[in-house]
Amino acid sequence: MQRDRLASRPVNGRPHRVRRFGYGIGLLAMLGLAVSVSPALADAPAKTPPKDATTKETPKEDPPEVKASRGVVVITRAGATVGLGAVLSGDGRILSALSPLGSGNDLEARYADGTTAKVKLGHHDRAWDLAFLVPQSGKWTEGLVASSRDPIHENASIHSYAAASKGVTPTATEISSHKMIIGGDDKNLDNALELGSRINPTNLGTPLVDEDGKVVGIIGRGCLPQEGDKPCIPVAFGVPVSAIKSFLRTVPADAVAPQPFLGIQGVAQQGTFARGVRVVTVAKGSPAATAKLRGDAGDGDMILGVGGQPVTSPDELSSAIKKHAIGEKVVLTLFTKEQLYKTVEVTLGSPPADTTSSTTVATADPKAAKSPAELTPAKGEGKPGVDPFGKPM
Repeated sequence: MQRDRLASRPVNGRPHRVRRFGYGIGLLAMLGLAVSVSPALADAPAKTPPKDATTKETPKEDPPEVKASRGVVVITRAGATVGLGAVLSGDGRILSALSPLGSGNDLEARYADGTTAKVKLGHHDRAWDLAFLVPQSGKWTEGLVASSRDPIHENASIHSYAAASKGVTPTATEISSHKMIIGGDDKNLDNALELGSRINPTNLGTPLVDEDGKVVGIIGRGCLPQEGDKPCIPVAFGVPVSAIKSFLRTVPADAVAPQPFLGIQGVAQQGTFARGVRVVTVAKGSPAATAKLRGDAGDGDMILGVGGQPVTSPDELSSAIKKHAIGEKVVLTLFTKEQLYKTVEVTLGSPPADTTSSTTVATADPKAAKSPAELTPAKGEGKPGVDPFGKPM
């Protein structure tokens, strides 16, 4: 009887428990340790060892679909949600569905932290219902990458996203098969992803992510063919990664964000105590003017670095500025005419209508500084044929 009583007791006074983690990711069983208990102590209550006040519990890690939600944006027009989109990793531009966007370019993207940026349509594919959106300011760094696995497999765990009052919410979504769908312009789309879940129209453009939080598709709108002469039925479907990659390779070179504006003219100069870009003139109302940079061919401020990166010539200054985006704050390291080293924070702006960029004059002679060289590449400079969606195939 004593042995039976002991066998039914919880180990260490704690019952075995099964905890659930994540959104259907799986079950983990907590394993108890085998112990021997003296019969004399069989009826004594088990004592829980005191908790070390300095011990901190390890925070639970978010499931992959929650982490991936940081790269999902809500597309709005006049404050109303029209669709969702996925930020491309390392790129900042956005992939979405074309059909919910309607006409006009008065669109905004709302990011995971609640900030917004105006976006413009840079490229589209009517057949696959894909849209490529270009933010006009800032650059969101938490993007998504493509998955290399087939989303239809045993134990697949696929999620899409739904717009919420604050950000987006992951939703378990079924991909039932690969199927032929009729796309825009009545084009037959082979290998489309048939969905076994209903999709709200305002969630078109949402990425479909797998168990690793990687993209296996983008949800668009198409038409499911019927037998005989029956009209096709409008449905939501998943655009597979193969079609997404093909689409991204056709993005035109000028589908890029406008370049940031600093608002100076300057020359490369080597001084007694510093070497950098001497500010010759500062444009009125420019970000440089707001930051109180002073221009003068003889003793204007000298820019020594941008964001901690040394610059010693107009070209280097140009390259450093191009790494940032409109609306972004950058720190300039200066050597002033008072022979003091100092740093100033500048918020980069949009170029004025009568110019395309900010700049420096690529000459060491201030007298020869008659026309400024642009700090930003000419419109259309880009990398055609490069797949910005994660790693190349």
